[in-house]
Amino acid sequence: MLPILLGLFGSFWFAVSMIFINRGILAVDYFRGLLANLGVNALCLCIYLSLSSDRIDLRAPANLIFVAIGIFVPGVSRFFIFKGMERLGASISACLTNSTPLFAIVFAVFFLGERPTLTNLLGALSIVAGIVSLSWRGAAKTWRTRDLVFPLAAAFLFAGRDNLVRVGVLQIHSPVVGAAIASIVSLATMTLIYCALAEKRPLDDAGRRGLALFAASGFMNFLSYVFIYTALSMERVSLISPLVNCSSLFVLPLSIIFLKDVEKLTARKIGATALVIFGVLLISWEKL
Repeated sequence: MLPILLGLFGSFWFAVSMIFINRGILAVDYFRGLLANLGVNALCLCIYLSLSSDRIDLRAPANLIFVAIGIFVPGVSRFFIFKGMERLGASISACLTNSTPLFAIVFAVFFLGERPTLTNLLGALSIVAGIVSLSWRGAAKTWRTRDLVFPLAAAFLFAGRDNLVRVGVLQIHSPVVGAAIASIVSLATMTLIYCALAEKRPLDDAGRRGLALFAASGFMNFLSYVFIYTALSMERVSLISPLVNCSSLFVLPLSIIFLKDVEKLTARKIGATALVIFGVLLISWEKL
C-alpha cells in the first residue's frame, strides 16, 4: 500500500506545482519560469541528497539512464507538448498526452516482463478516460491528422521515462540520486536551449513575482520527484505509472479553490473525477 500512497503523493505535489505555474505564467514568459522551476527542483534534490544519503556513487553505469531521462524529459517532451498545443490546441493535445499510462503499461509488459492484473488494467483505463474527459472541451477539426504525432510522442517519452526510472532505481543505492541526476541534466539542457534560442527581455516587478511563483512550483516538483522515484523503486510500472500521471484528479479541486476566476465546476468534471477515483481504487485493490 505504501508505494500507492507515494505515487499519489507525487501526483498531488505535481498538481500543486501546476497551480503555481498557472499563476506565474500570467506574469513571466514560460521559458524563464521553467528555468526557475528546474533550478529550484535540482537544488532541493541535491540538498536533500546531501543530508539523507551517505553513499553516492556518481560513477555507477546506471546513472547514464538518468542522464538520458534528463535530456528527453522534460527537454524533448516539452518541445512536443508545445508543438502539439500550437498545431492542435491545448485541449486536444492534453487529452492525447494523458494516454501516458497506457503506453507505460505496454512498455512494461514487453520490456520489463510485467504482468498487470485485470483490476490494474481496468483501473488504468478508467484513470485515462477520466483525465481525457477532464481535459476535453470539444473542438472542431481545424488541424491535420498527422499533427497528432506531437502529443502522442510526448506521451511516449513520459511512458518511457517511467520505465527507465524503474530500471535505473533498481540498480542504485538511492532513488533520489537518479532524480537529482535527471533534474540537473534537465536544467542544463533547457538552459542551453534558452541561451541559444529564447528572446531575452528585462524583467519588471510583475515578472519577478512570476519567477517567484515558478520557483515555488520547483519546490513542489522536488517533493513530487522524491515520491515518484521512491514509488517506482518499490513497485512495478504498471501499478505506479497510472497513479503518478493522475494529477488532474487533484488539479480540479485545487483550481476551484485557488483559481476561482478561471475554473468552473460542471457535471462533466464531477463525473470525470469520479472515473479517476474509481480507477485509483481498482489499482489499489490488489494491495488493500
